[in-house]
Amino acid sequence: MNGRTKKIFRFGENGEFRIMAIGDIHGKINPDEKTEDYLRLINAALDSQKPDIAVLLGDIISGKNHKENRLATPDEIYEGIKVITEPLVSRNIPFAITFGNHDGQTGEPKEVLFDLFRKIPGFINTNESGATGVGNCYSPVYDREGKKPVFNMWFIDSGDRAQDGSGGYAWVDDSQIAWYEKNSDELKKENDGNPVPSLVFQHIPVCEEYLLLKESTILNPYRVRGHGHLSDRFYVKKDGCEGYLGEGPCTPDKNNGQFKSWVKQGDVIGAFFGHDHMNDFVGPVQGIILGQTKCSGFHIYGDGLMQGVRMITLKENDPWHFETEMVRYRDFFGTECNSIKGLLLFPDRWHINVGVTLKVLGAAAAVTAVTAGTRAVIKHRRKSR
Repeated sequence: MNGRTKKIFRFGENGEFRIMAIGDIHGKINPDEKTEDYLRLINAALDSQKPDIAVLLGDIISGKNHKENRLATPDEIYEGIKVITEPLVSRNIPFAITFGNHDGQTGEPKEVLFDLFRKIPGFINTNESGATGVGNCYSPVYDREGKKPVFNMWFIDSGDRAQDGSGGYAWVDDSQIAWYEKNSDELKKENDGNPVPSLVFQHIPVCEEYLLLKESTILNPYRVRGHGHLSDRFYVKKDGCEGYLGEGPCTPDKNNGQFKSWVKQGDVIGAFFGHDHMNDFVGPVQGIILGQTKCSGFHIYGDGLMQGVRMITLKENDPWHFETEMVRYRDFFGTECNSIKGLLLFPDRWHINVGVTLKVLGAAAAVTAVTAGTRAVIKHRRKSR
């Protein structure tokens, strides 16, 4: 099988198709006040944004029973998945997943997790690509009449740890790149020989994210330390990179050519990742928008109440263009929160970077460090080939 999803998507009567990307949840099987805050965010975002599909960008569920300090059973993990996905299920919103590195560390093979997700109404992934990983698949979005693919979404399992045993993060391997190129070519045939504009969703970002950054000195208060083999360097955003850089992108140390493959095929106009909990920057590299989606969960490190989801809006009459923005917990609830207390209620980018550790400034000093706005909005323009 080629890995195409069985779900058929179409542009709406208004000519739009809306995608909600949900970054690292790190949900627990034992619900608590932090679970409640995640659910408040997702419920509010779904009601206000009304997406046609949601994409969970990996590191979705913890495989530990924290009350009993042991690995969770598959049945317990399933109950945790049901809690996380209930806002989607109750609204009949279909969803896809891209497994993250922590999803491979639950104590159960990812194939078992995949089968648990298959029990959830609205889950669209297939696992028939024949490529390395679990749940690699793609889903075209057809015109309003359902006759012709206008757009496409790729969902990629970016793996766990480096395949060479070096200890870094995994890279999308040759079999996955070959699978993508084969099916990209098949979609061209359905589109009169023209590339079908596409977005890629996966957990671990590509190495080319560092092309959105420039080296800086340790004295710059807005710098972050690079990751892995770049950890001896410091970076800030280049002009044209919008949004927040809160930590060095945690890319693989090896560049296996995934981004180069996208450029060659000419169909990918954007790629969105999870993995880096604080980052939500977006910017163009060789005509492709690379974007981070910061964490939506409250069980892991973040930056105050900036947890959120990323919205992406496509238009049928102009499919090589898209708009994207972050929608945050603070947009809905201000500083009303169950699980975050004290000064962490007020950072809203009123902080500087020291490695990957947040130093929250007092309210008076914060005024001089605040950046423009709480939403990063970018309109991507790329001409059809």
